Amino acid sequence: MNDSDNQPQGNIDDDLPPDPLTGRRTTPSREPEAAPVAIKSTRPPWWLIAFTLLIPLSVFAIWYMNWMGRPLSPAAINENLGSSNDKEVAHALIQIAIQVQNNAEEREGSRLRLNSAYDAQRKDIDARLQGEQRNNARKTLEEQFKRSGANIDEQFNRFYREIETTFPRALDFVRNSGQRPAPLVEAACNALAAMKHSSQHSGAAQNELRKLLGHESKVVRRAAACNLTAWGDRSGREIILEMLDDPDPLARGNACLALARGGLATDAQRVKKLADSDPDPKVRDFAFHAYSALSGQVD
Repeated sequence: MNDSDNQPQGNIDDDLPPDPLTGRRTTPSREPEAAPVAIKSTRPPWWLIAFTLLIPLSVFAIWYMNWMGRPLSPAAINENLGSSNDKEVAHALIQIAIQVQNNAEEREGSRLRLNSAYDAQRKDIDARLQGEQRNNARKTLEEQFKRSGANIDEQFNRFYREIETTFPRALDFVRNSGQRPAPLVEAACNALAAMKHSSQHSGAAQNELRKLLGHESKVVRRAAACNLTAWGDRSGREIILEMLDDPDPLARGNACLALARGGLATDAQRVKKLADSDPDPKVRDFAFHAYSALSGQVD
């Protein structure tokens, strides 16, 4: 074993050669410690989140404002009817027809539910009671039935009095619609049919529809003929019968619905052919409905 192996190891710095100019030993340089790396957040800035959310909201708002099904108050309908913008006028006319139809269907549905409840309660009274008790219970039930029916009618009449304030402007539009686009006049035909229940404007609306049977546009003539049947008016019956042979299933379906309201018994066989063989299932359903109404048969 060498003595050098037993000697203590000196500092490694002592083995560095001295600087030739200064005679000092060189001190080894140490590598600088690395600066801590800042961790960037992956969360997007708030303004980007807000902007991203605004995109679908803006698209929905634009769609909703242009949606013809967007409800309008009677005041807004009157305002739109006086507009020079065809889209606003169409929105008003469509809303007249839709609101009257929806409220009429709601009244009819309420009546059906009331009648069903009345029949069930009357059967229950007949099963449980006898003699004077049964008569008194029936009388009370009859009074409740009449009050409920009156409330249903009053609710519809209240709505109709409000929407009726839009009818004069709608009639004025139809009377001055000579140069307006055919789809706009077609929408007006549906609004005129909604005036059927009006004691003040029903006759005028029916007369305007009769005039439109001679319109240059086939679309308007058909709309006028179909909507006249709301009065049971058959002035446009020949136009409706022609629609039964139209290649457009929508036209055939509308014709069937119109004949169900204002057709003749002799038209039953025409619609029965559609009910049996029309390629469109909806047309077959409408044709069957018309056949049942015209013939009184459901087979």
